[in-house]
Amino acid sequence: MILLRQFMDWATASNKNPSQRLPNLRRRLLLAYLIAIGAVFGTSTISLYIFFTHSLNQQLNNKLLTLAQAAVPSLNVVKNKNHESLERDLPWRNLFSGQDQGLEWFDAEGQLLATEGNVIEQLPLAENITLSNVGEGAPLFEQQNQTRLVTIAVYTSSPNEKILRLEGFIRASESTVRIKMTHSHLLQALILGSISGCIVIFLSSIYLTQQALKPTQESFQQLKQFTAEASHELRNPLTKISFATDNLLSHPEQFRRSSELKKLRIIKSSTEQMKRLLEDLLFLARTDTLPQDSEIESSIVALDELFNPLVDHFKALAETKEISFQVSLTNGLSVKGDASQLSRLFSNLLENAFKYTDVGGSIKFSLEKVRQQALISVQDTGIGIAAEYLPFVFQRFWRTERAKQRKEQGLGLGLAIAEAIAHKHKGEISVESERGRGSCFRVYLPLV
Repeated sequence: MILLRQFMDWATASNKNPSQRLPNLRRRLLLAYLIAIGAVFGTSTISLYIFFTHSLNQQLNNKLLTLAQAAVPSLNVVKNKNHESLERDLPWRNLFSGQDQGLEWFDAEGQLLATEGNVIEQLPLAENITLSNVGEGAPLFEQQNQTRLVTIAVYTSSPNEKILRLEGFIRASESTVRIKMTHSHLLQALILGSISGCIVIFLSSIYLTQQALKPTQESFQQLKQFTAEASHELRNPLTKISFATDNLLSHPEQFRRSSELKKLRIIKSSTEQMKRLLEDLLFLARTDTLPQDSEIESSIVALDELFNPLVDHFKALAETKEISFQVSLTNGLSVKGDASQLSRLFSNLLENAFKYTDVGGSIKFSLEKVRQQALISVQDTGIGIAAEYLPFVFQRFWRTERAKQRKEQGLGLGLAIAEAIAHKHKGEISVESERGRGSCFRVYLPLV
């Protein structure tokens, strides 16, 4: 009994196929690793590029600002003497040797007084600077095409005056071609590094995923072993109980009271129900242990021939339950699969339809060709299923409250088995239902 309880607990918890869950878990875990490590790597790479480019730009700005400030004393030389005296008094040529830098001196009205070095673009100062954006000691940084410009205002004051007087402007400039080439080389290096990093991240994520799923895979193997042992341990006692009750029921004269015979029939019924439950659970367990893409033992199955015994059986049941049973089968359609499993699939669907359809209702069973697939429909006018419950229809042991209230025999495994068989035959199963108006189950199977 302890073994049976453990088996039932496992089966109840396994509402989905473990062979389907494990690849899905592997993909989700791999995606999580890729996103996490990729986010860290990407953030680090972008931060490095931003920091490096900002540092290069800041260095250039500081260098130009230092050059402009160093030229402040020369403004009076340029204004009061001439350009030739600038060459004689200050060694500018040595300063600009081999560099794409230039200096420009302007008077207070913005008129150009002199230039020195390599002035790439001689832009009028009036178009680029006003007293409103260059105050005392505050430089103005500009980018014009491929030139970085820094402009400062020069003021003088006398001991007797508290107001500063604008003497003029000094502008330093330098080409940004080199710094842009440095940016480009850095970007190329980061792109190559990112590609290499993505490859490393992907491979390491696969490795980490495999390591993380090792305990799960080991548990899955233990589950398969437990299933095999449970099938053997549970079948024997149930068979013995069934055999003993059959023996006792074959000699009813040995029971003095009818209540004893009634109890024995209850034991017999419960044993048969338990045997059916065990068979269903073992079928699902065997389905779970097979790989998702494994091939089943199959042959060419003519669907009309497969359905004829089912139709005959359920026509007799329809007459007994006073239900209209309509059949429409297209001949000549064949699929590749296991005939016994396919028969079980559609038997489960039809049993479900008859179980929840009341007297006077109707059930339609049809087979037709849709593109390159066989479409098998089972439509009834039974109690139906509310829309909010439809996502749970194929879960194991799930039944609606209305189904439970009808006290119909059932364990909630029929539709789960039908779904498992359909998927193993590379088919699909779906349901449309409305509470109080019935349900329609559709199965799509690839034709041969």
